[in-house]
Order: sequence, then C-alpha cells, then structure tokens
Amino acid sequence: MSNTTYKKAGKLFAVHHGDYAGQMFALVTIEEHNYNFLSMPEMKNISVSVKDFDRGIKKEIIQFVEALPKDIFKVIKAQYEKNSNN
Repeated sequence: MSNTTYKKAGKLFAVHHGDYAGQMFALVTIEEHNYNFLSMPEMKNISVSVKDFDRGIKKEIIQFVEALPKDIFKVIKAQYEKNSNN
C-alpha cells in the first residue's frame, strides 16, 4: 500500500512497539502536520506528527490493518468528537 493511501480517514492500524503497543489506532482526521487517531481499547484521542507516523510505518512500529466499514467509522468518529469536546 502506498504512503498516500494511508492519508485517508477510516483506516485502522495496529501498534506493535512503543508506548502504545497492543493498541489499535483509527485514523479520524488529517491536518497539515498531524494525523489524529482514536486509540482502542483506551478510546483516547492521539495526535501523531506526519513525520513520526511515516517513520513508524517504515520501521513497522505501526502497521496498516484494514479500511474500516463506514458504519464502524461513524461510531469511532463520534467518540473522537465527543472526546474533543471534553
């Protein structure tokens, strides 16, 4: 999968190493310099710089899992927005 394919909301990634090892990150929003995820199972909003994310993909710290079904992504996005408003 090309790097540009990752730059779309609704993608799910597995974190294999580091502070978030064992968690899943759902890409919710994209900013110029950051990707914003909902981490699961903790259900916390996490912002990762584009540079760190690209490095994590290259080093297999984080790996693409799947494109989420629209109905699932809708629930994830709603939780992300709820967290953002608190």
